[in-house]
Amino acid sequence: MAVRRLAPLLLTALALAGAQGLPPVPYRDTPDPPAASAGGLRSCRAGETTYVLDASGRVRGLVYARLIPDNTLRVRQSYDRAGTLTGVTVQWTGFAGRLLDVRGAFDAQGRLVKETGYRAKGITTPLRAYLRPLPRRAPC
Repeated sequence: MAVRRLAPLLLTALALAGAQGLPPVPYRDTPDPPAASAGGLRSCRAGETTYVLDASGRVRGLVYARLIPDNTLRVRQSYDRAGTLTGVTVQWTGFAGRLLDVRGAFDAQGRLVKETGYRAKGITTPLRAYLRPLPRRAPC
């Protein structure tokens, strides 16, 4: 009988003792990725924004993410050679699940011409609200 009473206590103590040696799990800051290049494009990272640059150093795309354990927002913006916005992808998940998973296409004047994807009920924020300003040159 005493063994039956002590077994759960011993198992709990062993589990806790093993867990104390584990390092903390990072969830926000990740190391900067090395600069990569492919097809004449290269990428670099400054803060929470990753820039995709062409051979002349113009920004052709940027990606940023806000990563909080229960709330994640990822935005991808793409530009043509002239620096005109051509597309955006916004993915947003919250505690209750997927809130936004939308792709938008823009014309040469910067007007939204097509939007496809999923919006949760009540999420009506325009795609332009998620855009970051395009820098002339990447800061990295």
